[in-house]
Formats: sequence, structure tokens, C-alpha cells
Amino acid sequence: MKKRENILAALTAAATLVCGCLWGIELYQNGSSPMVYLGLICTVAAAGLLAALLSSQHRQLDALEQSHREELAALEQDHTQALAEMRSRNQTEMEAFRSGLSHSLRMPVAIIQGYAELLTSGVIRDTDVAAEYLQKISQRSQYMTEAISRQFSVSDSMDSSKLTYSDLDLVSLVRQAAADMQTAAEEQGVRIQVVSSEESLPMQADTYLLNRVLFNLLENSLKYMGRPGVITIRVLRLEKAASILVQDDGLGLPTEEATHVFEPNYQGSNHIGGQGYGLYLVKRAIEAHGGMVYAQSAPGRGMGISMFLPLSPKAV
Repeated sequence: MKKRENILAALTAAATLVCGCLWGIELYQNGSSPMVYLGLICTVAAAGLLAALLSSQHRQLDALEQSHREELAALEQDHTQALAEMRSRNQTEMEAFRSGLSHSLRMPVAIIQGYAELLTSGVIRDTDVAAEYLQKISQRSQYMTEAISRQFSVSDSMDSSKLTYSDLDLVSLVRQAAADMQTAAEEQGVRIQVVSSEESLPMQADTYLLNRVLFNLLENSLKYMGRPGVITIRVLRLEKAASILVQDDGLGLPTEEATHVFEPNYQGSNHIGGQGYGLYLVKRAIEAHGGMVYAQSAPGRGMGISMFLPLSPKAV
């Protein structure tokens, strides 16, 4: 609307200027000197008005051009920032992927390597024991295959709706994980023991994820105990849930740090190495089952991880 008004004003000034010139010429030819001056004044006024309008229009064009430049600069800045955020997000996701895959495969590889070395050393002469070790190698190989498959899956394998529930015996699962880790523990002067009032504890859960939880917790204890000792896994049956406590008697952490150990990328004061995803993955796996997990620690008193799992998805 303002642009239209400026155009009309410019046309009016131009028309006035032309009329003033014609009027001044006509009056000058008729010898009317005062009217000539009046015509010239009108002409000069119209010319001034036209010049002012043209100058205003020029300033508006300059302002519009400047506005467009600022908009382009802002768009370029937003685009650069979006690219930087995308690169940062991709890097974070890649680090999480590498850490998750590392946590999934590191202990199974070590277990397979341990059994393979025993079999190839010639120490194992009992065919039944050799067959048992081969069976363990096969089981851990299958675990690794599933770990890789889930890690590369587009869907989140720790989404509660994506869990693969099956019947299992929790006590047997815990005893097997402890036995698989015992060789690695003994190399550090650590003994793993399982305490349970139940000979068996049937439940429904994702076997792969619970195995992963146990491996991560045992590996974490072995990594941060800082001295020879004992890791105790206590399994207890509650009314509609199972309780698992993994307690070591290592150096422990300051009490205030224990509340943060489940946070992704958290590095405590006793940090040795890694990305800080092990206990974060434990928390996600337990919560995906509808359970809860807590940590307790104090300097010189070791670390305790308490978990509560529903006995079946229907109990959630």
C-alpha cells in the first residue's frame, strides 16, 4: 500500500512540475511577471517534491536490499549450525554404537578364547569335559551372532516392545555367567560366587539382554575392584519379582558418585578407560523389562548393584 502511495505522489509531483513549466512559459509570453514568478515557484516546489520522493524510494530500496542480505546471512548461519549439530549427533551415535558393540562382544570373545586355549593346550584329556567346553564355545558364538544382529538392527533392541521373551531359569543363567567369567576373574585374584535360596527360579525374560546385563556387571566389577577379592551374586525370589544383587568388595566409589553411574558417558573418580556405557546399558535393559536398578557404594566397601525384575511380562 505504501509503495502505491509513493508512486501516486511521484506522478502528482511530475504532473505539477510539467504544468508549472507550461504555466510559467505561457504567462511569461503574456508579460505577466508576478504570475511568472508564482509559476516558477510552483515548478521549483514540484521539482523538490519529486526529488524528495525519488530519494525516499532509493532509501527504501537500499533498506530492502540490506534486509535481504541479512536474511541470507541468517539462513547461511542456520544452515551451518544445522550441519554442525548433525555431525555432532552422528559422532555421538557412532560412539554409542562402537561402545555398545564392544560391550556386547568383548567378554564372549575372551570366554571363547579361554576355552579354546584350554582345549588346544592338551591339558583337557577327558572327552566329556572337552565336549562341555566345545558346547560353551558354541553357546557364546551364538550369543555373539545375536549381539551383532541386534546391534545392526534398525529398531532399538532395548525398546520394551521389541524384547524377545522366553522361559528361562534365572539361577542357572546367573551360575552360567559366573562360570564363564571365573577364568578371567582368577587372573585378577578374584573369586565369583553365586548365593541363592532357590535351586531354580523360572521366569520369562529376554535371555540375550539378561546375559548382557550379567556380563557388563561382572566385567565392571573386575575392572574397578582394584584389588583381589570376591564378587557375590545373590538371587532371591520375591512375590512377583526376582531380586539380583551383584556385590564386590573392591575399593568402591564415593557415595555421591554412585547415583550417577547409570548415566551415559559418566566417568567416575576411579575411571580407568572406556566410554561409560556399560552400566547405562544395564539400566536400559532392566527398565525395558519393567524392572528397577540401583547402585550403592562407599570408599573401601565395594560396589553393589541391586536389580528387581518381574517374573513375567504380565506382572509388569
